[in-house]
Amino acid sequence: MIDYQEIIEQLDDNKVKSMLDRFEIPYEDRGNYLVMPTVCHHASVDEASWKLYYYKNTHIFHCFTEDGSQSIFTFLKNFYTAQNIVYDWYNDIYEVIRGCSHFDGDKIVTNTYRAVRDKYMPQKDRRELPAYPEGVLNIFTKYYPIEWLSDGISKEAMDKYNIRFSPTQNKIIIPHYDAAGRLVGIRGRALNQWEIENLGKYMPVQIEGKWYSHPLSLNLYGLNFNKENIKEMGIALLFEAEKSVLQFESFNMPNCAVAVCGSKLNKYALDILVRECHPREIVICFDQEEEPGKQDYFDKLYNLCSKYRVYANFSFIYDKEKLLRLKDSPSDRGEEVFLKLLEKRTKVY
Repeated sequence: MIDYQEIIEQLDDNKVKSMLDRFEIPYEDRGNYLVMPTVCHHASVDEASWKLYYYKNTHIFHCFTEDGSQSIFTFLKNFYTAQNIVYDWYNDIYEVIRGCSHFDGDKIVTNTYRAVRDKYMPQKDRRELPAYPEGVLNIFTKYYPIEWLSDGISKEAMDKYNIRFSPTQNKIIIPHYDAAGRLVGIRGRALNQWEIENLGKYMPVQIEGKWYSHPLSLNLYGLNFNKENIKEMGIALLFEAEKSVLQFESFNMPNCAVAVCGSKLNKYALDILVRECHPREIVICFDQEEEPGKQDYFDKLYNLCSKYRVYANFSFIYDKEKLLRLKDSPSDRGEEVFLKLLEKRTKVY
């Protein structure tokens, strides 16, 4: 197993600064810590406040405005997402961080990378993702984790989507297929609390030294299973996480759900959805993020729908009646609550 904690503990502060330089992130070195703009959630440095700190003794980033404490792994994921950058977890996060650390537990493939604006400009020929042999999943166990059964995901849904389990990594194994049904990536849902807090719940899986990662924003989870339903019903439901697609299997309606695996909708994934399914309406069903009395999240969803409404009729779910808890997906509280939210969705036509 990868010792992520040791990688973090052996970070070299000068190499971290070099990484920031390469990503064109300005910073001030104040001895025990670095201070920089909150690029973890702002696309523009000019719009960001200088309230993101990197503490040299703990190797932790802390955003004092929105994101809180973040390991360097979480920081890079947030940075790429804020910049709307197409990234591969292994090459663009793991290897970059390994290049900033003295950890030598396994071979570093590369410790160099070009500036963000040069390397990550999406190209049309990157839409065709490489495929992996289906048989690689056979090393994992057929098992139904209680964590998912108690979260509204049935055994039948896990069978349909080929969910597996890794006892050695203590992860739920989630195969990712493209619209044609080719295996293009394998993600693991961590159950170890340290990994969840410091790396995130979801990460690509490593098998015998090989990472089965893919740029998440160039694919839609569940589209291979649900594209015919979307075509027939004329509606696509876009969720953040895979588990929402799986929860929907137990609902008494055709499953028209897909997951973007993040909190942003990428133009290239949207192109795939429109090309494969031609939906009349696309509903953004992102997780509940709005604190009581605020309007920012509503505006964010409205602007997202406005940006892409040339593709189809767009709408979004916004919980005005407090039916969801903070961070809940619209599918987390069951079918009845979801239908109430869907009925009162905000249309941006």
